[in-house]
Amino acid sequence: MGRQVTVERAEGPGCVASGAAEPSRRPWRNLVSFSIGVGMLLLAAWVLRRWAAHVSLADLASELQAIPPARIALAILFSFASFVALFGYEYYACRFIGRPITWFQAGIISFVTQSITHAVGFAVLVGATVRYKLYSAYGFGLFDVAKIQVFFVATFGLGCLTLAGGTLLIEPYVLARAVGVSEVWWRLLGAGLLGLVLAVLVWGTWFHRPIRVGKQVFVLPCARVTALQILLGVTDLGFVAAALHVLLPAELGSTYFETLGVFVAAIALGLASHVPGSLGVFEGAALVLIDPPPELTAAVIGALIMFRACYYMLPLLLGAILFAVIEARRWLSAGRPVGEGHS
Repeated sequence: MGRQVTVERAEGPGCVASGAAEPSRRPWRNLVSFSIGVGMLLLAAWVLRRWAAHVSLADLASELQAIPPARIALAILFSFASFVALFGYEYYACRFIGRPITWFQAGIISFVTQSITHAVGFAVLVGATVRYKLYSAYGFGLFDVAKIQVFFVATFGLGCLTLAGGTLLIEPYVLARAVGVSEVWWRLLGAGLLGLVLAVLVWGTWFHRPIRVGKQVFVLPCARVTALQILLGVTDLGFVAAALHVLLPAELGSTYFETLGVFVAAIALGLASHVPGSLGVFEGAALVLIDPPPELTAAVIGALIMFRACYYMLPLLLGAILFAVIEARRWLSAGRPVGEGHS
């Protein structure tokens, strides 16, 4: 698994406290983030209203009913296949920091955390909070969970950069049409993104050095671990894009790579907006990029609604139930009735 992270632990929580106080010293960052989120949400609402101006609720209901059950089943299958890739995020993150866990433990923690995070939003804050709650039962400390969270975010980022670069090289037409910028420039951007990923791999191969932050020493991933992160990230996002692709109306004639390009761009905008679950932002961006003809607008909106149900809402329901079961068992094993508060 390559080099492990070696950590010289500080005596006491001082190394964490300084980081926790940072947000209070920079309130303007929260204000900027909130303003961007509100602006993106309002823009998404305007886009959705514009596209759905001639689509009635009866039309949407009809289109939702018209989606073949086999396609819905495929979308659910692809959605949960992406969660299997997320299990790998969790499993290898723990191995990398020198705190290995079983695949079963990684699967439970990953599914609960990501099913809630995907739907609720604020991935870094919510994900770290839920993840710490679950990992604390196995003796993991706050700093361990922070390192797992960083590994997780880096894996997603590398996968996103790789897919974005690849799709821009292969299918730049979707963005070129939507933005009005030549395909050549999009291909150059795609090459640049892939070059950035390659640079990370080269760094891990030739310039692999520990980094000291205060009293903590980090060993960055070697090229082999980085390649694994890229594979996991691409697999995760590729399956999610497949879930969206099978739900879109066949009359669009979109290829999988076109859908992949739409998905990567829309999910990136949704994450940047910090809107919970990218609600509205993802759908608005997808509609603009797909640019369906008027007769297919209702069908595309119906497909986006069904995609949200399969990828966001169903896992959220199952993850919340599983989280409740875990917490109930924890309370019962501690000899306290469920719901009893701490003294």
